[in-house]
Amino acid sequence: MNSLYASRLVSQVIWPDFTAHFKSHTTEASYRTDISEIMEYFHKDFLEIEKYEIQEYFYFLKHKVEQKEIRPATMSKKFRELHSFAEYVCENREKYKVKEEYQNEYSPYLRQLSKQEKYARTVPVVHLDELLKAAESNIMEYCILTFLFRVGLSSTEVMQLKMSDLAWYDNGVYISVYGRKKMCYVPEDVCQILERHIEERERNEKSSSQTYLFCNKRGNPLNPMYISRMMRRYEEKAGIPHYSAQSVRNCCAVTLFAYGASEDQVADRMGTTKIQIKRYKNLAYQDQLQQQAERLVKLRVEPPSVR
Repeated sequence: MNSLYASRLVSQVIWPDFTAHFKSHTTEASYRTDISEIMEYFHKDFLEIEKYEIQEYFYFLKHKVEQKEIRPATMSKKFRELHSFAEYVCENREKYKVKEEYQNEYSPYLRQLSKQEKYARTVPVVHLDELLKAAESNIMEYCILTFLFRVGLSSTEVMQLKMSDLAWYDNGVYISVYGRKKMCYVPEDVCQILERHIEERERNEKSSSQTYLFCNKRGNPLNPMYISRMMRRYEEKAGIPHYSAQSVRNCCAVTLFAYGASEDQVADRMGTTKIQIKRYKNLAYQDQLQQQAERLVKLRVEPPSVR
């Protein structure tokens, strides 16, 4: 935390503790940007921002939404993160010797924001971090989660993927997804995780002969019940609420919108137009909407540590 207005307590003590458990750089960067932003708006340390100023900031962001300068999802993300940081401070008040007068005044606004968010059912970034951390011992299931979150595929699309759907080109890795008009771009961080998964498949003679990219222990393609049970298993392990695979997928759209991607770029990534897929032999003439959208977003998911 390098904001000019952050106190030593916030920047050098509370912030390192708060971010220490984050799995991805996405979370830390997102929180740092939004917390620094409100301090710069008021020219104050985070702990000095008062209740009436938080209300002022709420209406400032709401006005930006009304003027279409930011999206409802962006405003919701900002307040969820401000709330989360303030709640952490309050829960650890004694540890950091924070005065009793300091309260989490962001909480009352969360309910209002949830009503205006286009993709209301998403996973908070802190919980998404915990979900990834819980899954890192299983490279296949970790890869599935990144396909939902970073590639924007639905659980059905993930289950239908075959090894033959993967294509490596000079301008990146793409996947042919049934029902989509265009091939789907795979971000570089997901490629690293995908390669780890494929290497593990190749070491397993039974699974390496299978046509599907993701298989169960018997080598059969996955089904919706598998994805649901996988999610619940890692949620229980992480101690977080239950979320659907669709909620994880929605995070992809929300993240793109929050970083300023256009509706066309997000639609391109999420595959909202369901047209029978046409397989492209040469991607040189394809538009670069998906890659352009990816360059807007400064995030990546780290591959799990080798065990």
